[in-house]
Amino acid sequence: MSKNKVKKRSGASVKKISLLARIAITLGKLTIALIFALGIYSIYLDAKIRQTFEGQRWHVPVQVYGQLQILQLGERANLEEIAESLIINGYKKVRYVTRAGQFALFKKRLAIFQRPFDFSDGVSHAQQLSIEVVSDIVVALSVDKQAVAQLTLEPQLLARLVPDNKEDRVLVSLEELPSQLIDTLLLIEDRDFYHHHGVSPVGIFRALINNIRAGRTVQGGSTLTQQLAKNMFLSRERTLSRKIKEALMALILEYRYSKDQLLEAYINEVYLGQNYANGVYGFGLAAQFYFGKSINQLSNAQMALLIAQVKGPSYYDPWRHPERAIERRDLVLRLMFEQHLLSLADFEQAAESTLSIRSHRRLAKKNYPAYLQLVNAELNQHLSSFTQKSGIKVFTGFSHRSQQLLEQSVTEQLPRLERQYKQSGLEVAMVVTDIASGEIRALVGGRESGYAGFNRAVNAKRHIGSLIKPAIYAAALERFQEYNFATILDDKAITLKSGSGKKWQPKNYDGKYRGQVSLIEGLVYSLNIPTINLGMSLGLDNVADTIKALGFQHKLQMRPSVLLGAINMSPLEVNQLYLPIAGKGYAKKSHTITKILSAKNETLWQQQQLSEQRLSTNTAYLLDYALAQVTERGTAKSLTWRLNNHKVAGKTGTSNALRDSWFVGYDNSHLVTTWLGKDNNAPTGLTGSSGALTLFANFMKKQGVVNKVTEKPEGIVITLFEQQTGNAVTEECANTMIYPAVRAGIITSKQCLQEKVDQRSWFEKVFGE
Repeated sequence: MSKNKVKKRSGASVKKISLLARIAITLGKLTIALIFALGIYSIYLDAKIRQTFEGQRWHVPVQVYGQLQILQLGERANLEEIAESLIINGYKKVRYVTRAGQFALFKKRLAIFQRPFDFSDGVSHAQQLSIEVVSDIVVALSVDKQAVAQLTLEPQLLARLVPDNKEDRVLVSLEELPSQLIDTLLLIEDRDFYHHHGVSPVGIFRALINNIRAGRTVQGGSTLTQQLAKNMFLSRERTLSRKIKEALMALILEYRYSKDQLLEAYINEVYLGQNYANGVYGFGLAAQFYFGKSINQLSNAQMALLIAQVKGPSYYDPWRHPERAIERRDLVLRLMFEQHLLSLADFEQAAESTLSIRSHRRLAKKNYPAYLQLVNAELNQHLSSFTQKSGIKVFTGFSHRSQQLLEQSVTEQLPRLERQYKQSGLEVAMVVTDIASGEIRALVGGRESGYAGFNRAVNAKRHIGSLIKPAIYAAALERFQEYNFATILDDKAITLKSGSGKKWQPKNYDGKYRGQVSLIEGLVYSLNIPTINLGMSLGLDNVADTIKALGFQHKLQMRPSVLLGAINMSPLEVNQLYLPIAGKGYAKKSHTITKILSAKNETLWQQQQLSEQRLSTNTAYLLDYALAQVTERGTAKSLTWRLNNHKVAGKTGTSNALRDSWFVGYDNSHLVTTWLGKDNNAPTGLTGSSGALTLFANFMKKQGVVNKVTEKPEGIVITLFEQQTGNAVTEECANTMIYPAVRAGIITSKQCLQEKVDQRSWFEKVFGE
């Protein structure tokens, strides 16, 4: 071979080696760059994972609960009412209680197997309660057969306020889950979960073989950790890049967190169905969504159906596709049996059972939108929107029984009033408040129950008519040196002029003038002219101060017409105005929310039980006395027969042209504000006594009146007054009336217009008394 040929071959070899070297170097550099980029990207993913996983992982709905009913020895209680509340709360009535969620009602005793519930003082497990009542008084209480002085009943879940992302879930811990459910989940979805490091080639191969054998997809190749990464951080697109990202995240998750942490996260994250616009996430909520049960109450068949949903909640939807759901459930049950998680008897029983899902798909429909609007408004005042998405529990003063009776009264009375007075389009708003605490027990914002539109109880600002009068008379009674119940007020035609010279000639409702009346008669019979004279003599500014002291927070432009209620208030504001009157001069701010707990059961906010004295004790007693007279002989006297002579107090209110019908009434426990009117402000044909009062009476009759009991303060004395002069006099005077009055303001006159004539015979004088 010639030297030239050798040189050419050796040169070609060198060039070839040089090219391979360059390729190798380039590949090496690319590999290093790729590893570097992958490292940087992994650091980014790690930070993203840690931020989510170690912070607020999920936006969890606000859980709104009703009143926490606490029973104590010696207090009043009605077993049938408690039983009714239990049924509303999803408890089942049985002859003998054997499991959580059941109760048995006997003649004098109520046995309850209470479900687990996280009360503010820690986790409460399922426990057996016993309540014994004699003559409506609690005489014995026990928890798990141990006598106690008080016990707390599980509150009703009113609503779940779902966050903006429309994800709804109930967080559960591994300790709360049945071991059967965990074992079955791992069997179906990832049996090597506790042995791999996030990605399992063995699992992928096993799933492939099982799917080939079955002739269809019965097992997935992704680990639970990969599914968790996909559900928590990634979209559902099926691309290679997403799959690589999913694997990287799974490896990072396995490196950062324990298996138990990952499993618990998966159980709360997995998508398991669709409740209309809201997604159902996690096994905790899925148990309630499909079966109306807590997770630890599920049967084997129900657990199998839940796990079957992991593969495809839409495809295996038991409401839409029951055959598919049963087929998939039975496959899960068979695998459970084959892996010895079920006995043959349990397997056969489960496989033969029906789906036993809830009859209605909708979960936790908001049945009380008007009340919940108020809860939402208060919640926004107390907590940030971010904190509201952290699984908080909100406890309110809501009473389902009061709400139900309120709605029944509206449903019964409005059509009757429309027929009787030939009206149409009547609307209503009612507010029921606990006087002692200020908690709003029930609220109606319109005649249509469950309507989430305009809330008239909160947003309808209407003329309040004569409801303003107690504030004017309170301003007078606070000045006890000048005014008392016997003070004489003029009831004659008057003409007032505005600053522009416009004349105003107010009249009494009946168009009559009585010449003179006592101060108490002016209030009891709601007379306009005496009230105007009293207000003008007090001074409009002094009246405004009393209105504000009672709780009205807006700016007041005082003019004489305000004395007859030419002032706009919502029913909720009126309710607040009357709370100090019903509360013996003391008032708390009316509210729905009593306490807010975090997901960890920590108190985030609690209503402070602070009372402010708005009226003196003496004035509060006198005003309460007068309003009781209103219901006995005044404008609301029909309540004597409507309520069977039970003791209540209250005030009617009617605006010009009968556009607004009002009544505010109270017994010893509850204050009820009622408004009737039309949205277009047209006349209703109803006064306060013919309209709103009838709804109040209907509601109180259903709920049961707690008779008013008022103790006379030491500063009040029962005093004899001369009717014509209003002077405090002795028993020698004729034409007198007896009224309570402030002791310090009484100066007894020894002179009378007319002395009492002794009309007894001489025999009676000698031998009689």
